[in-house]
Amino acid sequence: MNLEFDQKIIHLKVVESTNDFANEYIDKNDKLDSFVITADFQKSGKGQGNNIWESDEGKNLLISVVFSFKKNVFDQYDFSIISSLAVVDLLQDLDLENSKVKWPNDILINKKKIAGVLIQNKIKGNEIYQSIIGLGLNVNQEEFSDFHRQATSLKLEKSQLYDLKVIRDNFLKNLKCRISKSMNQNYFDYNNSLYLKDKVSTFEINGEKKVGIIKYVNKKGLLFLETDNGIKSFRMKEISFLV
Repeated sequence: MNLEFDQKIIHLKVVESTNDFANEYIDKNDKLDSFVITADFQKSGKGQGNNIWESDEGKNLLISVVFSFKKNVFDQYDFSIISSLAVVDLLQDLDLENSKVKWPNDILINKKKIAGVLIQNKIKGNEIYQSIIGLGLNVNQEEFSDFHRQATSLKLEKSQLYDLKVIRDNFLKNLKCRISKSMNQNYFDYNNSLYLKDKVSTFEINGEKKVGIIKYVNKKGLLFLETDNGIKSFRMKEISFLV
């Protein structure tokens, strides 16, 4: 895999979303291998599903990293693991030790959301031939809407302003580092970083409140939860957190 994606960085003032722009750029430049898109503002920043990513202009890291490679379709959750850990590593480098991965795609500090990851894979047959890692990381934003009242930022946590380019470069450095590690090591670290792992917690399953304990996430991205009925696995959207 080409790890020189940071050699081509395209920065934009305004986009609909960095992932959307990356997809359009790929369609127009099909010979490109790997590259990075960043923006000051997204008109329609995307989270998982139909969720919207809120971000004030010029205050946060809005980035998409594009990889061209061949990977088995059954390993498509690998980049969720790698990118989430790259963010956790970045936060821990800033002495924010209480950083956790809230399955499937949020990064939390002290139970508040500081980042979200959105992976889009291009698949042909049984192979992934291209992946886009989209990341929104709250950096210097201090106020959030009521809907996102459980959000936080580096500025709120550390009481200082950060250079977005430095944060960008550190994230890309950590991403390279995680890609270079074995997936067994990344899988181990990911599970050790899981929010609410091994703690009795409340979830919504099929419209009902259920008490359970998160045990682990497997390499296909399934969440394994221990309940009164034993350990069961769940896909995204089959279960939601109520804490």
